[in-house]
Amino acid sequence: MKSKLLKNTIYLYLLTFSSQLLNLITIPYQTRVFGPEIYGMVGFAISIMSYIQLVLDFGFILSGTESVSSHENNREYLSEIFSIITFYKIICGIFLIIILFILCQIIPSFKHVSLLILLYSIAYWVNALLPDYIYRGLEQMRYITLRTVLVKLIFTVLIFVFIHNDSDYILLPILLLVGNIIAVFISWINIYKEFGIRYKKFSFVNFKHEILKSLPFFCSRIASTAYQATNTLILGMYFSGQKVVGYYTSADKIVSISKSVSSPIADSLYPYMLKNKNYTLIKKILLIYLGFAVLLAPIVFIFAEKISVILFGVGYESVGNIVRCLLPTLLVIFPTYIICFPVLNPLGLSNYANMSNIFGAVLQILLLLLLILFNQINIYTICISSSITETSVFVFRLVIWIKNRHLIKEK
Repeated sequence: MKSKLLKNTIYLYLLTFSSQLLNLITIPYQTRVFGPEIYGMVGFAISIMSYIQLVLDFGFILSGTESVSSHENNREYLSEIFSIITFYKIICGIFLIIILFILCQIIPSFKHVSLLILLYSIAYWVNALLPDYIYRGLEQMRYITLRTVLVKLIFTVLIFVFIHNDSDYILLPILLLVGNIIAVFISWINIYKEFGIRYKKFSFVNFKHEILKSLPFFCSRIASTAYQATNTLILGMYFSGQKVVGYYTSADKIVSISKSVSSPIADSLYPYMLKNKNYTLIKKILLIYLGFAVLLAPIVFIFAEKISVILFGVGYESVGNIVRCLLPTLLVIFPTYIICFPVLNPLGLSNYANMSNIFGAVLQILLLLLLILFNQINIYTICISSSITETSVFVFRLVIWIKNRHLIKEK
Protein backbone atom coordinates (compact mmCIF):
# COMPACT_ATOMS: atom_id res chain seq x y z
CA MET A 1 0.00 0.00 0.00
CA LYS A 2 2.86 2.37 0.84
CA SER A 3 4.43 1.73 -2.57
CA LYS A 4 1.14 2.66 -4.22
CA LEU A 5 0.95 5.82 -2.12
CA LEU A 6 4.53 6.71 -3.08
CA LYS A 7 3.80 6.03 -6.75
CA ASN A 8 0.67 8.20 -6.71
CA THR A 9 2.49 10.97 -4.85
CA ILE A 10 5.31 10.92 -7.43
CA TYR A 11 2.79 11.14 -10.26
CA LEU A 12 1.04 14.08 -8.62
CA TYR A 13 4.35 15.82 -8.02
CA LEU A 14 5.28 15.28 -11.66
CA LEU A 15 1.96 16.89 -12.47
CA THR A 16 2.64 19.78 -10.09
CA PHE A 17 6.21 20.28 -11.26
CA SER A 18 5.26 20.31 -14.95
CA SER A 19 2.24 22.56 -14.31
CA GLN A 20 4.29 25.05 -12.29
CA LEU A 21 7.11 24.95 -14.82
CA LEU A 22 4.63 25.86 -17.55
CA ASN A 23 3.10 28.52 -15.27
CA LEU A 24 6.55 29.99 -14.69
CA ILE A 25 6.79 30.33 -18.46
CA THR A 26 3.30 31.72 -19.14
CA ILE A 27 2.58 33.92 -16.09
CA PRO A 28 5.65 36.19 -16.49
CA TYR A 29 4.79 36.46 -20.19
CA GLN A 30 1.19 37.42 -19.39
CA THR A 31 2.10 39.98 -16.70
CA ARG A 32 4.55 41.65 -19.09
CA VAL A 33 2.21 41.63 -22.11
CA PHE A 34 -0.96 42.71 -20.25
CA GLY A 35 0.43 44.97 -17.51
CA PRO A 36 -0.99 45.22 -13.96
CA GLU A 37 -4.39 46.71 -14.91
CA ILE A 38 -5.47 44.16 -17.51
CA TYR A 39 -3.85 41.30 -15.60
CA GLY A 40 -5.91 42.48 -12.62
CA MET A 41 -9.08 42.25 -14.75
CA VAL A 42 -8.21 38.65 -15.60
CA GLY A 43 -7.53 37.92 -11.93
CA PHE A 44 -10.86 39.47 -10.93
CA ALA A 45 -12.76 37.29 -13.44
CA ILE A 46 -10.92 34.17 -12.23
CA SER A 47 -11.75 35.02 -8.58
CA ILE A 48 -15.45 34.85 -9.51
CA MET A 49 -14.77 31.46 -11.09
CA SER A 50 -13.70 30.15 -7.66
CA TYR A 51 -17.35 30.32 -6.62
CA ILE A 52 -18.57 28.88 -9.92
CA GLN A 53 -16.14 25.98 -9.59
CA LEU A 54 -17.29 25.46 -6.01
CA VAL A 55 -20.97 25.08 -6.93
CA LEU A 56 -20.16 22.90 -9.94
CA ASP A 57 -17.99 20.53 -7.91
CA PHE A 58 -20.41 20.47 -4.94
CA GLY A 59 -17.82 18.58 -2.89
CA PHE A 60 -17.90 15.59 -5.25
CA ILE A 61 -14.10 15.58 -5.50
CA LEU A 62 -14.15 14.39 -1.87
CA SER A 63 -17.44 12.48 -1.54
CA GLY A 64 -17.02 10.96 -5.02
CA THR A 65 -13.49 9.87 -4.20
CA GLU A 66 -14.73 8.23 -1.00
CA SER A 67 -17.58 6.44 -2.83
CA VAL A 68 -15.28 5.15 -5.57
CA SER A 69 -12.60 4.08 -3.06
CA SER A 70 -15.09 1.99 -1.06
CA HIS A 71 -16.65 0.33 -4.17
CA GLU A 72 -13.62 0.12 -6.46
CA ASN A 73 -14.47 -3.36 -7.78
CA ASN A 74 -18.14 -2.64 -8.54
CA ARG A 75 -18.11 -1.16 -12.06
CA GLU A 76 -21.91 -0.79 -12.23
CA TYR A 77 -21.89 1.27 -9.05
CA LEU A 78 -18.99 3.39 -10.35
CA SER A 79 -20.89 4.00 -13.60
CA GLU A 80 -23.89 5.18 -11.58
CA ILE A 81 -21.72 7.55 -9.50
CA PHE A 82 -20.20 8.94 -12.70
CA SER A 83 -23.64 9.40 -14.26
CA ILE A 84 -25.15 11.15 -11.22
CA ILE A 85 -22.24 13.57 -10.82
CA THR A 86 -22.05 14.32 -14.55
CA PHE A 87 -25.80 14.95 -14.77
CA TYR A 88 -25.65 17.35 -11.82
CA LYS A 89 -22.75 19.30 -13.32
CA ILE A 90 -24.34 19.65 -16.76
CA ILE A 91 -27.65 20.99 -15.41
CA CYS A 92 -26.00 23.13 -12.74
CA GLY A 93 -23.61 24.68 -15.28
CA ILE A 94 -26.47 25.83 -17.52
CA PHE A 95 -28.20 27.60 -14.62
CA LEU A 96 -24.96 29.20 -13.38
CA ILE A 97 -24.13 30.69 -16.78
CA ILE A 98 -27.64 32.17 -17.03
CA ILE A 99 -27.31 33.67 -13.52
CA LEU A 100 -23.87 35.10 -14.34
CA PHE A 101 -25.22 36.69 -17.52
CA ILE A 102 -27.91 38.46 -15.48
CA LEU A 103 -25.40 39.60 -12.83
CA CYS A 104 -23.14 41.02 -15.54
CA GLN A 105 -25.99 43.32 -16.58
CA ILE A 106 -26.65 44.49 -13.01
CA ILE A 107 -23.33 44.79 -11.13
CA PRO A 108 -21.08 47.62 -12.43
CA SER A 109 -17.78 45.94 -11.53
CA PHE A 110 -18.94 42.81 -13.41
CA LYS A 111 -20.22 44.73 -16.44
CA HIS A 112 -16.83 45.97 -17.73
CA VAL A 113 -15.44 42.41 -17.73
CA SER A 114 -18.70 40.64 -18.63
CA LEU A 115 -17.41 38.86 -21.75
CA LEU A 116 -14.32 37.67 -19.85
CA ILE A 117 -16.50 36.34 -17.01
CA LEU A 118 -18.91 34.52 -19.32
CA LEU A 119 -16.15 32.91 -21.39
CA TYR A 120 -14.31 31.76 -18.27
CA SER A 121 -17.56 30.36 -16.84
CA ILE A 122 -18.03 28.16 -19.92
CA ALA A 123 -14.40 26.98 -19.70
CA TYR A 124 -14.77 26.14 -15.99
CA TRP A 125 -18.09 24.38 -16.67
CA VAL A 126 -16.41 22.07 -19.17
CA ASN A 127 -13.48 21.50 -16.78
CA ALA A 128 -15.93 20.45 -14.03
CA LEU A 129 -16.94 17.45 -16.17
CA LEU A 130 -13.53 15.83 -15.65
CA PRO A 131 -14.00 12.53 -13.71
CA ASP A 132 -10.96 13.04 -11.47
CA TYR A 133 -12.84 11.65 -8.45
CA ILE A 134 -12.82 8.30 -10.33
CA TYR A 135 -9.04 8.33 -10.73
CA ARG A 136 -8.46 9.48 -7.14
CA GLY A 137 -10.78 6.84 -5.69
CA LEU A 138 -9.09 4.10 -7.75
CA GLU A 139 -5.68 5.58 -6.83
CA GLN A 140 -4.79 5.90 -10.51
CA MET A 141 -3.13 9.32 -10.38
CA ARG A 142 -0.99 8.66 -13.48
CA TYR A 143 -3.99 9.22 -15.74
CA ILE A 144 -4.62 12.64 -14.21
CA THR A 145 -0.93 13.49 -14.57
CA LEU A 146 -0.52 12.44 -18.21
CA ARG A 147 -3.75 14.09 -19.34
CA THR A 148 -3.18 17.36 -17.49
CA VAL A 149 0.43 17.72 -18.64
CA LEU A 150 -0.63 17.17 -22.26
CA VAL A 151 -3.43 19.74 -22.08
CA LYS A 152 -1.28 22.29 -20.20
CA LEU A 153 1.41 21.93 -22.82
CA ILE A 154 -1.11 22.60 -25.60
CA PHE A 155 -2.48 25.62 -23.66
CA THR A 156 1.04 27.01 -23.17
CA VAL A 157 1.91 26.72 -26.86
CA LEU A 158 -1.38 28.40 -27.85
CA ILE A 159 -0.67 31.35 -25.51
CA PHE A 160 2.61 32.13 -27.26
CA VAL A 161 1.08 31.60 -30.70
CA PHE A 162 -2.00 33.82 -30.24
CA ILE A 163 -1.28 36.34 -27.43
CA HIS A 164 1.02 39.20 -28.41
CA ASN A 165 -0.48 42.44 -26.99
CA ASP A 166 -2.79 43.60 -24.19
CA SER A 167 -5.92 43.43 -26.38
CA ASP A 168 -5.48 39.66 -26.69
CA TYR A 169 -6.47 39.04 -23.06
CA ILE A 170 -9.92 37.89 -24.19
CA LEU A 171 -8.28 34.88 -25.86
CA LEU A 172 -7.15 33.44 -22.48
CA PRO A 173 -10.53 31.85 -21.54
CA ILE A 174 -11.06 30.71 -25.14
CA LEU A 175 -7.72 28.88 -25.18
CA LEU A 176 -8.51 27.43 -21.75
CA LEU A 177 -11.86 26.20 -23.08
CA VAL A 178 -10.15 24.45 -26.01
CA GLY A 179 -7.78 22.69 -23.61
CA ASN A 180 -10.62 21.66 -21.28
CA ILE A 181 -12.69 20.19 -24.11
CA ILE A 182 -9.71 18.05 -25.15
CA ALA A 183 -9.15 16.95 -21.51
CA VAL A 184 -12.78 15.90 -20.97
CA PHE A 185 -12.87 14.04 -24.29
CA ILE A 186 -9.69 12.10 -23.43
CA SER A 187 -10.85 11.32 -19.88
CA TRP A 188 -14.32 10.05 -20.79
CA ILE A 189 -12.87 7.71 -23.42
CA ASN A 190 -10.20 6.53 -20.98
CA ILE A 191 -12.52 5.64 -18.07
CA TYR A 192 -14.70 3.67 -20.48
CA LYS A 193 -11.83 1.72 -22.09
CA GLU A 194 -9.74 1.18 -18.94
CA PHE A 195 -12.39 0.71 -16.26
CA GLY A 196 -15.65 0.04 -18.11
CA ILE A 197 -17.28 3.13 -16.61
CA ARG A 198 -20.02 4.64 -18.76
CA TYR A 199 -23.05 6.90 -18.54
CA LYS A 200 -26.18 4.99 -17.47
CA LYS A 201 -29.66 5.62 -16.12
CA PHE A 202 -29.95 6.20 -12.38
CA SER A 203 -32.79 6.51 -9.91
CA PHE A 204 -33.84 9.76 -8.23
CA VAL A 205 -33.34 8.05 -4.84
CA ASN A 206 -29.67 7.39 -5.60
CA PHE A 207 -29.23 10.89 -7.02
CA LYS A 208 -30.66 12.38 -3.82
CA HIS A 209 -28.44 10.10 -1.71
CA GLU A 210 -25.24 11.28 -3.45
CA ILE A 211 -26.27 14.94 -3.20
CA LEU A 212 -26.96 14.63 0.54
CA LYS A 213 -23.72 12.70 1.05
CA SER A 214 -21.75 15.47 -0.67
CA LEU A 215 -23.58 18.34 1.03
CA PRO A 216 -21.29 18.57 4.13
CA PHE A 217 -18.22 18.68 1.86
CA PHE A 218 -19.91 21.39 -0.22
CA CYS A 219 -20.68 23.48 2.86
CA SER A 220 -17.08 23.10 3.97
CA ARG A 221 -15.77 24.22 0.59
CA ILE A 222 -18.16 27.19 0.54
CA ALA A 223 -16.61 28.34 3.78
CA SER A 224 -13.10 27.60 2.54
CA THR A 225 -13.67 29.59 -0.66
CA ALA A 226 -15.20 32.44 1.33
CA TYR A 227 -11.94 33.10 3.14
CA GLN A 228 -9.51 32.03 0.41
CA ALA A 229 -10.91 33.62 -2.76
CA THR A 230 -12.78 36.67 -1.49
CA ASN A 231 -9.76 38.97 -1.43
CA THR A 232 -9.44 39.38 -5.19
CA LEU A 233 -13.21 39.77 -5.50
CA ILE A 234 -13.33 42.58 -2.92
CA LEU A 235 -10.29 44.34 -4.35
CA GLY A 236 -11.82 44.09 -7.83
CA MET A 237 -15.06 45.66 -6.61
CA TYR A 238 -13.35 48.40 -4.55
CA PHE A 239 -10.51 49.20 -6.94
CA SER A 240 -11.98 48.18 -10.31
CA GLY A 241 -9.52 48.68 -13.19
CA GLN A 242 -6.64 49.73 -10.90
CA LYS A 243 -3.13 48.29 -10.77
CA VAL A 244 -3.59 47.14 -7.16
CA VAL A 245 -5.79 44.24 -8.33
CA GLY A 246 -3.03 43.12 -10.70
CA TYR A 247 -0.47 43.34 -7.91
CA TYR A 248 -2.58 41.18 -5.62
CA THR A 249 -3.35 38.70 -8.42
CA SER A 250 0.39 38.34 -9.02
CA ALA A 251 1.16 37.82 -5.31
CA ASP A 252 -1.65 35.29 -5.09
CA LYS A 253 0.08 33.26 -7.82
CA ILE A 254 2.90 32.65 -5.34
CA VAL A 255 0.32 31.43 -2.80
CA SER A 256 -1.13 29.20 -5.52
CA ILE A 257 2.30 27.67 -6.12
CA SER A 258 2.48 26.80 -2.40
CA LYS A 259 -0.96 25.20 -2.61
CA SER A 260 -0.01 23.21 -5.68
CA VAL A 261 3.09 21.90 -3.88
CA SER A 262 0.89 20.87 -0.94
CA SER A 263 -2.06 19.32 -2.75
CA PRO A 264 -0.29 16.30 -4.37
CA ILE A 265 0.65 14.91 -0.96
CA ALA A 266 -2.77 15.69 0.54
CA ASP A 267 -4.60 14.27 -2.50
CA SER A 268 -2.64 11.02 -2.55
CA LEU A 269 -2.76 10.68 1.25
CA TYR A 270 -6.56 11.02 1.41
CA PRO A 271 -7.56 7.64 -0.15
CA TYR A 272 -4.49 6.00 1.44
CA MET A 273 -5.38 7.23 4.95
CA LEU A 274 -9.01 6.15 4.54
CA LYS A 275 -7.73 2.58 4.21
CA ASN A 276 -4.58 2.53 6.37
CA LYS A 277 -4.78 5.27 9.05
CA ASN A 278 -0.97 5.53 9.21
CA TYR A 279 -0.51 8.60 11.43
CA THR A 280 3.17 7.95 12.04
CA LEU A 281 3.72 8.72 8.36
CA ILE A 282 1.78 11.99 8.74
CA LYS A 283 4.01 13.08 11.63
CA LYS A 284 7.17 12.33 9.63
CA ILE A 285 5.90 14.35 6.66
CA LEU A 286 5.07 17.35 8.86
CA LEU A 287 8.49 17.25 10.57
CA ILE A 288 10.28 17.23 7.21
CA TYR A 289 8.17 20.18 6.09
CA LEU A 290 9.04 22.11 9.26
CA GLY A 291 12.72 21.96 8.32
CA PHE A 292 12.06 23.34 4.84
CA ALA A 293 9.80 26.10 6.21
CA VAL A 294 12.46 27.31 8.67
CA LEU A 295 14.98 27.60 5.82
CA LEU A 296 12.73 29.16 3.16
CA ALA A 297 10.73 31.73 5.18
CA PRO A 298 13.64 34.17 5.82
CA ILE A 299 14.72 33.95 2.16
CA VAL A 300 11.24 34.86 0.89
CA PHE A 301 10.92 37.71 3.43
CA ILE A 302 14.30 39.28 2.59
CA PHE A 303 14.19 38.91 -1.19
CA ALA A 304 10.43 39.43 -1.78
CA GLU A 305 10.89 42.37 -4.21
CA LYS A 306 13.58 40.62 -6.23
CA ILE A 307 11.49 37.45 -6.46
CA SER A 308 8.50 39.51 -7.64
CA VAL A 309 10.49 41.32 -10.36
CA ILE A 310 12.01 38.03 -11.57
CA LEU A 311 8.59 36.37 -11.73
CA PHE A 312 6.39 39.19 -12.99
CA GLY A 313 8.69 41.82 -14.50
CA VAL A 314 9.71 45.43 -13.91
CA GLY A 315 6.82 47.46 -12.47
CA TYR A 316 5.77 44.70 -10.07
CA GLU A 317 8.13 45.68 -7.23
CA SER A 318 5.10 46.54 -5.06
CA VAL A 319 4.18 42.86 -5.04
CA GLY A 320 7.08 42.27 -2.61
CA ASN A 321 5.38 43.87 0.40
CA ILE A 322 2.15 42.01 -0.40
CA VAL A 323 4.07 38.72 -0.36
CA ARG A 324 5.49 39.64 3.07
CA CYS A 325 1.96 40.20 4.38
CA LEU A 326 0.95 36.81 2.99
CA LEU A 327 4.00 34.97 4.34
CA PRO A 328 2.13 33.41 7.32
CA THR A 329 -0.38 32.06 4.80
CA LEU A 330 2.43 30.59 2.73
CA LEU A 331 3.88 28.84 5.78
CA VAL A 332 0.68 27.20 7.07
CA ILE A 333 -0.81 26.08 3.74
CA PHE A 334 0.94 22.70 3.69
CA PRO A 335 0.18 21.54 7.27
CA THR A 336 -3.37 22.93 6.97
CA TYR A 337 -3.97 20.76 3.88
CA ILE A 338 -2.47 17.66 5.49
CA ILE A 339 -4.35 17.97 8.79
CA CYS A 340 -7.69 18.48 7.05
CA PHE A 341 -9.39 15.51 5.37
CA PRO A 342 -6.38 13.11 5.17
CA VAL A 343 -5.99 13.27 8.99
CA LEU A 344 -9.41 14.12 10.40
CA ASN A 345 -11.74 12.18 8.09
CA PRO A 346 -10.27 8.68 8.80
CA LEU A 347 -10.75 9.41 12.52
CA GLY A 348 -14.44 10.12 11.95
CA LEU A 349 -13.84 13.83 12.50
CA SER A 350 -14.81 15.17 9.07
CA ASN A 351 -17.37 17.45 10.77
CA TYR A 352 -14.48 19.24 12.48
CA ALA A 353 -12.68 19.62 9.15
CA ASN A 354 -15.83 21.22 7.76
CA MET A 355 -16.28 23.27 10.92
CA SER A 356 -12.73 24.66 10.63
CA ASN A 357 -13.58 26.08 7.21
CA ILE A 358 -16.78 27.64 8.56
CA PHE A 359 -14.76 29.10 11.43
CA GLY A 360 -12.28 30.54 8.91
CA ALA A 361 -15.06 32.02 6.77
CA VAL A 362 -16.76 33.68 9.77
CA LEU A 363 -13.43 35.07 11.02
CA GLN A 364 -12.46 36.43 7.59
CA ILE A 365 -15.87 38.06 7.10
CA LEU A 366 -15.69 39.65 10.56
CA LEU A 367 -12.21 41.00 9.87
CA LEU A 368 -13.31 42.41 6.50
CA LEU A 369 -16.39 44.00 8.07
CA LEU A 370 -14.16 45.68 10.66
CA LEU A 371 -11.92 46.99 7.89
CA ILE A 372 -14.95 48.36 6.03
CA LEU A 373 -16.44 49.83 9.23
CA PHE A 374 -13.23 51.71 10.06
CA ASN A 375 -12.54 52.58 6.40
CA GLN A 376 -9.27 50.63 6.37
CA ILE A 377 -9.78 48.55 3.22
CA ASN A 378 -6.54 48.35 1.27
CA ILE A 379 -4.38 45.63 -0.21
CA TYR A 380 -2.17 45.27 2.89
CA THR A 381 -4.93 45.09 5.51
CA ILE A 382 -6.80 42.52 3.41
CA CYS A 383 -3.66 40.37 3.10
CA ILE A 384 -2.94 40.60 6.84
CA SER A 385 -6.52 39.59 7.66
CA SER A 386 -6.15 36.66 5.26
CA SER A 387 -2.95 35.53 7.00
CA ILE A 388 -4.65 35.77 10.41
CA THR A 389 -7.52 33.64 9.13
CA GLU A 390 -5.34 30.97 7.49
CA THR A 391 -3.18 30.66 10.60
CA SER A 392 -6.26 30.41 12.84
CA VAL A 393 -7.72 27.60 10.68
CA PHE A 394 -4.43 25.70 10.94
CA VAL A 395 -4.40 26.07 14.76
CA PHE A 396 -8.06 24.97 14.92
CA ARG A 397 -7.34 21.75 12.99
CA LEU A 398 -4.15 21.04 14.92
CA VAL A 399 -5.94 21.39 18.28
CA ILE A 400 -8.72 19.00 17.13
CA TRP A 401 -6.13 16.42 16.07
CA ILE A 402 -4.21 16.67 19.35
CA LYS A 403 -7.37 16.52 21.48
CA ASN A 404 -8.54 13.37 19.65
CA ARG A 405 -5.22 11.54 19.37
CA HIS A 406 -6.65 8.78 21.59
CA LEU A 407 -8.72 7.68 18.55
CA ILE A 408 -5.57 6.80 16.62
CA LYS A 409 -4.83 3.08 16.29
CA GLU A 410 -1.58 2.77 14.37
CA LYS A 411 -1.11 0.05 11.82
